[in-house]
Amino acid sequence: MIAPLLLLAAQITPLADEPKPIATTIAAIRANPKKFDGRVVRLHGYVNACATATCEIDERLRTAAGGAGQGLTVAPDKKFDDVVRPLVPTYVEFDARVDAACIVTSCPALTVLSLRGIVSPEPPPFENP
Repeated sequence: MIAPLLLLAAQITPLADEPKPIATTIAAIRANPKKFDGRVVRLHGYVNACATATCEIDERLRTAAGGAGQGLTVAPDKKFDDVVRPLVPTYVEFDARVDAACIVTSCPALTVLSLRGIVSPEPPPFENP
């Protein structure tokens, strides 16, 4: 009888909350990576491409005047990849943890914690009933 009660208690014990995300921009993180190192940030931008190992979030669509702008790599995440990859290019907003060391090296700089929104820049195909 005690084991089921312990299991129930474990299920209702709240998980440690992530810190409140800092709303920022890709440019701000790239300009001062140490300021954001290890912090949770809220970013928005365009995922123009996803390679086998990682996706990248850019300031603008790749086809925009002036190109995609600055970008940051996103660590592989099955849920993120399954939702975002089929919609590339697409506009996203998400919360992620920053790894400043990866901004200057080849490892992913962002670890997604929560995908908050996704909007395909292309309208959905028109369907006739």
